Amino acid sequence: MMEQPTTENLCRATVKPGQRIVDDPIRSNMTVAKAQRSAKAILKYGTPRWLSHPRDFKQWALECYLKDKEQSDAQVADYRMEEQETLTDYKARMIHQMGTREFIKKLRDNGVHCFTYQAPQNAGTPREMLNTVGLWCEIPSQRAIGHEYQGHKHQYICYLDIPTMYEWSVLRTDAHGLPIGEAYRGWRTVLSQLIQRKVLTESKAHEIFGSPSGATSRIYRRTLYNLRNGRIKPNDRAIEA
Repeated sequence: MMEQPTTENLCRATVKPGQRIVDDPIRSNMTVAKAQRSAKAILKYGTPRWLSHPRDFKQWALECYLKDKEQSDAQVADYRMEEQETLTDYKARMIHQMGTREFIKKLRDNGVHCFTYQAPQNAGTPREMLNTVGLWCEIPSQRAIGHEYQGHKHQYICYLDIPTMYEWSVLRTDAHGLPIGEAYRGWRTVLSQLIQRKVLTESKAHEIFGSPSGATSRIYRRTLYNLRNGRIKPNDRAIEA
């Protein structure tokens, strides 16, 4: 038979009189005497069911949580991205891995003047910037604008994951399935930025890195189609250093 909780056995020791309870930082100022008074107040009207049947209470709490989560998920469903299931398909999208250095070398071997910059990896660097570098490129139609490096003016394009990237970006979501950025940056995403910013033409980009194929490429190909047909306006605004 289960032993019924009492004021004494609720506060029984591992803790000596006058010693502070520090296992829970929220209650770090609690003493044995205070704990005994709190336990007495809890047991004033008998043993609460959550104390005498902890497993039942835990299951009830879990069911309440799942019910609330289901309601919350339904409320935010309209805020999810179009084709989000495709964008979060890790298995389908994490393919054709390429080293970031190899990606940069391919650009340079084909006449693109570019460099990367990594923010200092210290306590002040945002977590999202760890294991990433910023890509700066010369834009042929704006050669006179940007940060000068090795005799050429460069503008910021986007960030890259290091040390490697998969072909397709993978969307990160929160507990309710809402998008909260990228879990992984794909090198095709970088290519689309280079094409939009007019660092490369679409044909040149695919000549260097190959044309995309398969159902996973549908969103990428649609983006480039919309760009070609003026449905996406490229950002021509120069970004000064």
